[in-house]
Amino acid sequence: MKQAHLAGRTRGLRPSQLKQLDRLSHRRHPDDSGADVFTLERLAELAVKLEETLHLLIDDRGVCRLLWVGPLGESDRLDRHLQGGSRRRPRQWRLISTLHERRSPDLVPDGRDAVIALDVQPESWLRYQAVISPSGIRSGALWVPNPQAESGWSCGETGDLTILCHCDTPAGQGDPHSEPFQSAQEHTATVDQVLLLTLTGTDPARNERELAELEGLARSAGANTVAVCRQRQGQINPHTLWGRGKLQEAALDIRKHGATLVITDRELTPVQARNLERLLDSPVMDRSELILDIFAQRASSAAGRLQVELAQLRYRLPRLAGRGLSLSRQGGGIGTRGPGETQLEKDKRAISRRIEHLGREFRQLGAHRARLRERRQDIPSVALVGYTNAGKSSLLNALCDRAQGGPVQAENILFATLDPTTRRLCLPRAGAAPRELLITDTVGFIRELPAPLMQAFMATLEETRNADQLLLVVDLGDPDWQGQLKAVHSILDSLGCEQPRQVLANQIDRCDAEALQQIRELEPEALYLSATQGTGLRGLRTWLEQTFWESTPETVSPPVTEPTGAPPNG
Repeated sequence: MKQAHLAGRTRGLRPSQLKQLDRLSHRRHPDDSGADVFTLERLAELAVKLEETLHLLIDDRGVCRLLWVGPLGESDRLDRHLQGGSRRRPRQWRLISTLHERRSPDLVPDGRDAVIALDVQPESWLRYQAVISPSGIRSGALWVPNPQAESGWSCGETGDLTILCHCDTPAGQGDPHSEPFQSAQEHTATVDQVLLLTLTGTDPARNERELAELEGLARSAGANTVAVCRQRQGQINPHTLWGRGKLQEAALDIRKHGATLVITDRELTPVQARNLERLLDSPVMDRSELILDIFAQRASSAAGRLQVELAQLRYRLPRLAGRGLSLSRQGGGIGTRGPGETQLEKDKRAISRRIEHLGREFRQLGAHRARLRERRQDIPSVALVGYTNAGKSSLLNALCDRAQGGPVQAENILFATLDPTTRRLCLPRAGAAPRELLITDTVGFIRELPAPLMQAFMATLEETRNADQLLLVVDLGDPDWQGQLKAVHSILDSLGCEQPRQVLANQIDRCDAEALQQIRELEPEALYLSATQGTGLRGLRTWLEQTFWESTPETVSPPVTEPTGAPPNG
């Protein structure tokens, strides 16, 4: 069976040249290390004639499995061009490259060639000049992978090609305690290892807050952040958003840390996503798709799953990739001949039909929620709104701890609550029936909320638009609480919410005095509480009674225990 495979820039080569390449690819090399000097010399002469760089991929038996013509950067992964499938691929590789030009006199691997070479995880990479130097030797360099090196490679030996061919693979380069390069396949059965690709602005504090939020989103989706690649936002590249040099650095970090996924902090167009996946040779997910994935994990009710599926289909429809004419059909009658209908068109039509079907169910869901609200129209209602992970669910549990239905899920993760939950709050009165108030815990907001998500969850957000009062929960323990408060106000304005809004300053037991002073200047009427400690809940209940049932709220002074430095409620 033919073991060697010829690939790369082979089109346009003469049959005699192809025959020479094929003959050289079938020559054996030493088993453990080194290379055959005669083969490399003939390969160098042929590289000069072809004016192309030639690469040999040799297994642990000394058999050449791949001969690549041209730069390695024009390939995706070298092991994808091998014959025989993955079961026949050995674990130990040696890579040999003959360079026909003098563009790299020091033979340093750089750019995309260095990244592609790391994909096969070779034991060594022998790089040598095809042209003989004036001293009569062919200079070469033997490189070994090193995760701590800037290019991912460390130079072990340099000198004459004849001597390097008889050298053993150098060991112990760089830090002897450093871990080897991790393969993405090693993490397929465990937690996803992600690399965050970000564009930074001129405000360092804001950059760190946005990065921390993106890391929180990745953590909420069940992923582990292993590396971060930043680029200063300047002139935007419309094809990829990031520059070629930064993408090469990101591709190298992917190999160093064994990342299985790249997450960007900017929403990508379908073309940009495909370009990034091609240059990084890794799956790419933008921030909007990450949020949709989190919502898909959190959806527990039938209504939530319906809305998540609708949002995902609307998002993925323009990003659908097909196979062109490979799966096309041809008709047998007049007017039906030709390439026919491609698989891409069939998939798009199927998704469009599914979106139309979900749209009908979505409208039925909105009508059902409207009927439920009509039944409860005699009871005043309030909606807990705010940034995600601001403490809305904890506040609902603290206020309605004995309500029918039990406590709602409250975790310290982003988007822990997806489906809106309504509980009945009973406010007792002396000598009379208790007053009842409906409190709804809504889905958390986040800045730059994806448009497909806003459209799909409109039925859920109607709970916010139809409430009599909005309680805007702010987590004062978060360093970016002012930006979160501004984002929530902006989203509520875009939803057309005209109800009165009351700011609830939560987590007063975890914030500093400066945050209390700032929110007192920004929101003088804010109420201060701690949902986890129970501080200020009695004052909030009193304020609700004043708002919905008392005619003169100024005459009532709620007994509230506040921390030092916090202004009184009301």
